[in-house]
Parts: sequence; structure tokens; C-alpha cells
Amino acid sequence: MCAESALPTVTRDAILRKWVRQPPTTPLIQQLRDEERQRALAELDGGRVLDLASEANVTRGVSADSLTRVDFSDDASSYASETIGDAVDEYQSADPERPTLPFADDAFDAAVSIGPYDWKFLDVESLTAEVGRVLDDSDGKFVFSVPTPRSPYAANGWPDNHYYEPREALSLLAPDWRLLDADLVFQYPYYVHMALNTLPANLQEPFVGAAERASDELTARGRWNDASYLVLAAEPLNYRGYLDDALDCLFRPVDENGFWDMEDEKILRGLDYEIASDDENPEFEWTPDDRELWRYAPFGLMGALQWRVSALGTDRYDDELRSALDYFADEIESGTLSAMPSYGIGPLVCAFSLAAEVFDATHERVAWELFEHSRERFDFTHAEDSLLAYGWSYLAERESGSVVREALSEALALMNDRLTPGGLFVFDNHTTRRHQNQMYACWGFARAIEVTGQTGYLENVERVLERTVDERMRDDGAFVWEDEISSIRRARRSATKRLGFRPPYWNFLYECHQTFFVNAVAHYEAAGGERDFDREVSRAMAWIYGDSSRGDLVELSELGVPMRFLTVDDGLDVDDQMYKGSYEIGSYLMALTNLLAEP
Repeated sequence: MCAESALPTVTRDAILRKWVRQPPTTPLIQQLRDEERQRALAELDGGRVLDLASEANVTRGVSADSLTRVDFSDDASSYASETIGDAVDEYQSADPERPTLPFADDAFDAAVSIGPYDWKFLDVESLTAEVGRVLDDSDGKFVFSVPTPRSPYAANGWPDNHYYEPREALSLLAPDWRLLDADLVFQYPYYVHMALNTLPANLQEPFVGAAERASDELTARGRWNDASYLVLAAEPLNYRGYLDDALDCLFRPVDENGFWDMEDEKILRGLDYEIASDDENPEFEWTPDDRELWRYAPFGLMGALQWRVSALGTDRYDDELRSALDYFADEIESGTLSAMPSYGIGPLVCAFSLAAEVFDATHERVAWELFEHSRERFDFTHAEDSLLAYGWSYLAERESGSVVREALSEALALMNDRLTPGGLFVFDNHTTRRHQNQMYACWGFARAIEVTGQTGYLENVERVLERTVDERMRDDGAFVWEDEISSIRRARRSATKRLGFRPPYWNFLYECHQTFFVNAVAHYEAAGGERDFDREVSRAMAWIYGDSSRGDLVELSELGVPMRFLTVDDGLDVDDQMYKGSYEIGSYLMALTNLLAEP
């Protein structure tokens, strides 16, 4: 959160100077200081460390190859230098209300800040972003602490301190960080705490030990709402690096385990794999799948073009993009349009509309042909027809008349009629309840709202997203494929699974389901939605980059994009799912572009 109303500079500087070296205190109060310090220092691994105005004893305890300290006033920095001396290699200061750290990108391996996140005059959102900038983007770590309203000091209503509910604290990290670890620190409630602190020091010691054991118990049980302080360790998610690797994979030649077919100058449908070693430490042998399934490459092309027209886009892959567009234009001209499902046509309308923006207007003719064909052929009775509304919305932004906008408004009304009060789109297809179909409907629905300006529908998108989080999102951040499976069906399929048959579809966790949700949230926000889903977006992406049972799914595949799926029992070897599809890469590119392009 941004810094609140500023204190007089003299008062603020006095607080900052006083914080540098805390005076001796009672055993119970010292117990909190020791808990925060010890738990934070245990998270640090040396290297180049940045200390952000921690209390002096924390700074002295840091083991590092080099140690830099930043305070939030020149006076506090000078006093820290006098107090800590040459245990720190460099002292700097920064403005707490507009914190800009005077260091280059990737300058540190770790950062620690124990205490300052309490201060209301510190712009912690800007500071957290700056910490992410100066940390090594491959394996940097940030450790910091915040008090909660359960702190006994919160009862005093101290005007200079901020107290964070756990969700609020975690929202500081969303969506650009992955939570690595959390220690939950116990303190006695206010009146007990105050009474115990009046006891002689030797009589406080048993209560100190009990508080330490309570902290361990809260941490082990994950009882966030009972903690007085949170010590959090997080790493920045290197979205830009992931985006570069994904683009490289999509346009890397097939014979180098990429998705670019050099011979036909098109995006490949997918790469199949076999596991060449034991399942515990798998190595994958990838082979191209060049079947033309019209719902795959169009998605990949759409994702790449959304990146291309964004502020992040460059001309690096323009030759490949033009060739892929030409390939589809030729296929459409040759009469294959009638074989394309709405799942493929909608993304192609989007892709050709965006191509008209970034290349030349001739691509808009193809987008119009696709629009006219799809408007006549589809009636929004199938969940995947929602992707037509999604594609049409990009053409509508280029249209000078009202034909596409009228079709979009009609589609919006038809999709709205399919929405239940409980936040579920119910179309005629039997797979309508599945996660991907719910998210496609959100994409088309939110984009239609944005383009037509019919914001009264936004609360309906919000309801679907909230239901998705409440009913489908697991504790590890993954989304289940379908919820509310009957006990009879579940028992029957569990039995067949034990006999060696294919696992039921609700046993699969797909990487693309994570990005489908991220993109739905992005379009909801672009349409004007105000509900904050950043925390859930962060959890969804963190599942891909380390929170899954297999760890980092990008590292696992060695392709530059994540593995396609895991089963709930950690499997990778279900025969008809052992591939990576280009449609997944399209959604992945869209998600990374949306995250990086955020204001």
C-alpha cells in the first residue's frame, strides 16, 4: 500500500533514528525481536545481501559476501553507520514516501527488512517492487516481517504503525512474487502481555519458552489468523524471462524441440513425449505431431500476436508471424473454413485483427471473412463459441460501423442467459462445467463488456471468478478440471483407476488451466472490474514455477515452456495426454503479456 499521510519530517526522522538501535527491554518483548531476527536470518543464504533498515542486531547477524544497508533518512543512515560500523560494506538512504533504491537491476542475491513494513509513512508497494527489481531475477530472495491485528501493540492504536491481515500481507507479493516460506510468530494477547511484562525477568522466562513453542505450533499448523507477526520469504517471478523463453520455444525449429515447422512455415500442433528414464527423475524424448487440428496453432498465433501488439512486442519474430498468417489465409481460401471449430475461428479472428494493426490492413479482410462465416454458423449454444465473442471483440475495435458491435452485444446477451445465479456458465455441450470452458466464457464475456461498454454485466464475471477460486482452486494454487462430481461416479472411476485404467479427468491438473484463469482476470480488470484477484493470480502462476508437486514445470520440460499436466498423484505418463500443445503456449504467452503489461 502507498504511504499514508506524511508525518512532519523531524518526527519521522526521530522514529527512523530510534529504530536503528533498540534499547534493552523485558524478556517477553525481547522474545519477539529474537523470533523475528532468528527466523529471518535462517532464510538467508549469503551472497550479496541488501538490508532495508532492519534493527541493528538483525543487520549484525547477516552472513553475507557483501552487505549493503538502506535507511529511510540520511540521519538514520549516519546513525546506523556509527552503530554498526564496518559490518556493513555500504550505507545508503532512500525516500520512504517515494522509495527508489540506488542500485542496478539484479544487484543482490537477497534482501531482508525486519520492522519497516510497520510504518505507515513507508510506501511498501513501491518498495516491494523496487526490491524485486534489484534482486537477481533467477534465484533472488526477499525476507520481511509484518505485524497483524493480533499483535498486542495493535490494541494501543498506535497511529504510526500499520497492521496487516494475512491476506493483505500476501497481497503485497501478488502477482509478481512466489511465497517460499512463512513463519508465524505468537504473542500473548494485550492484557496478558502487559501483565506478564510487569513480572520480574526470571518469572517471565517460562512464558518466553511457551511463546516460542506456540510460534512453532502456529507455523506447523498454518494458523495464520492466530499469529501476531508474519515473517515471509519470497522470490520474484521472472515473467520477462519466462516470456522470452516461451517465444523462443514457439518459433524454434521443430528439429530443435521447438514448434516452428520450417518446411511449411507454420506453428506445429504439438510435441509428443516419451519418458526415457525413471519417473522420479524423468528425461523426455520429444517428437513433433504435425496433424492439423484447427484448435491448436490458431491459439498459439493469437498469443504471439497479443504479445506483438503490446508495449512489450518487438519485430524479432515478424517473419514467422507473417508466414503463419499466410498459411492460415491460404487454408481459409482453399475451403477448410467449414472444418474449423469455433475454438479455432475465434482465435483467428483475434489474430488477423491484431495483424492488421501491427502489419497491414489487408489482414482485416480475412478477419471479416471469419466473422461473417462464424456469425452464420454458430449460435452460442456451445461453451467454446464464447471464443468467437472474444475474437470478434478485436475486430469490433477496428470497425468503423456497428455490425460487429451489434453481433457482440447479441453474443453478450446469449452468454449471460447461460449463467446461473451460482456463478456457473451452463451451455449445451456435456463438457460445459469444465474449467477451460468456464474461463473461455469469461474471456468472451469480459471482452464483450469492455468493447460494448455494457459494464452492468461485470458483476456476473466477478461471480464466476469468485466461484472458480472458491470451488476449483486447491491449496497449492492449482485448479481442478471439474468440481461437484457425484460420489457414485467418483467411486466408480476410482475403482477402474486402481485396476490400471486411465485416471478420471478430475485427477488431472493442467498448466494451461492456470493461465486461462489469469487471462480471465486480466480481461475482467480491463473491462473495469474492481475486485482484487492479484493474490489468486500469484498463486496460480506460482504453481507453474515451483509450487506443484514436481517443482518448476518449465525446468522439468526443458523446452522453455511448462509441462502440460500432472495427475493429482504426481503422474506424467497417461498415454493420451503425453504432449505439449501450441494452444497452451498461446494462453501462456497471453498471461505473461498481461502480467508484464500491467500499469
